Amino acid sequence: MDTELETNAVTSTVTEEMLERSMGCGDTETYAIGMMVSLMERAAKQLADRHIPEGFTTVGVLLNTTHVAPTVCGKEVTAVATLLEMSEGQFYFEIIASDDRGVIGEATHQRVAVPLEKFNQKAKRRGGVQ
Repeated sequence: MDTELETNAVTSTVTEEMLERSMGCGDTETYAIGMMVSLMERAAKQLADRHIPEGFTTVGVLLNTTHVAPTVCGKEVTAVATLLEMSEGQFYFEIIASDDRGVIGEATHQRVAVPLEKFNQKAKRRGGVQ
């Protein structure tokens, strides 16, 4: 039996602020890897959100990525997350980012479901904020 895997796509237009030189993480006038990762995570989070109860969110706990081609300002980048597996609040994704010229990056990503309010309280305590 052939089952289709669930996917989610998000698209963003590359702006000056998203370039390596603008972000201070490189000298080129190309899309920064950090921005690509953010887009990839957004695609995966939106997909995971379809499977969690109200009052929960997911947090990224693992990301393994490559950034294999440059993208310049003004181009659109799309990240497509594919949900490979979910089990006991754990979500595993494959994500491909591309522009109009082809693939610019790939990733495997894991997210974990957590109760939102409890997580935020724990984070504040850890940060010394009550």
